[in-house]
Amino acid sequence: MVEDGTNVDSLMKQVASKKPDLLEIRLDRLHRRELIEEIANRKLNPLIATDRASRSARESLEQLSFAVSEGFDLVDLDLSVTDSTTVKRLKSEGAEIILSFHDYSQTPPREELTRVLEAEKRLNGDICKIVTTACSPRDNLTILGFLESEAPKVRLVSFAMGNGGVPSRVLSPLFGAEFTFASLAAHSGTAEGQLSIDALRSAWQILGF
Repeated sequence: MVEDGTNVDSLMKQVASKKPDLLEIRLDRLHRRELIEEIANRKLNPLIATDRASRSARESLEQLSFAVSEGFDLVDLDLSVTDSTTVKRLKSEGAEIILSFHDYSQTPPREELTRVLEAEKRLNGDICKIVTTACSPRDNLTILGFLESEAPKVRLVSFAMGNGGVPSRVLSPLFGAEFTFASLAAHSGTAEGQLSIDALRSAWQILGF
């Protein structure tokens, strides 16, 4: 987790030791633009800029645009507050766009997941991300079946949050997901059910992945 008091040099040494494919930075945890610059200047991996702050759409766009100008590679945009103009602007500035949908209460049926995916595709982003919440073990099967069906046709990230959704986090890349999320350390997760990168890789090793 990156916050205002983070030592960027120490963080990047930790990142280098784990060798992740991507590194997501939550801009809503940062209040000093200097930290965004420092992270971009020391980056070892492609960087995702995500902003979930409760600020105006204009302020959020300017913060994300600044991150892109400093060298961030991808921007995660919340589907519920994003329009085509925002997508076009950030793409024109050189960012790949992840369009995100989150359901914090349930895993909707496949038909609803498909409707959300179609809405994301209409905005012409680069990667579609659909994250739900696991209320039962079967919700993992819903997500994995959805991935198996749709991932061959679109760059897709999908899994279920919560401790019950751990199987979907671990298995989603095996079913076609573009990537999954893990924390750098066991104590630094940003969502319930998120494994550390070491735990995730251990699970993959057991599965032979």
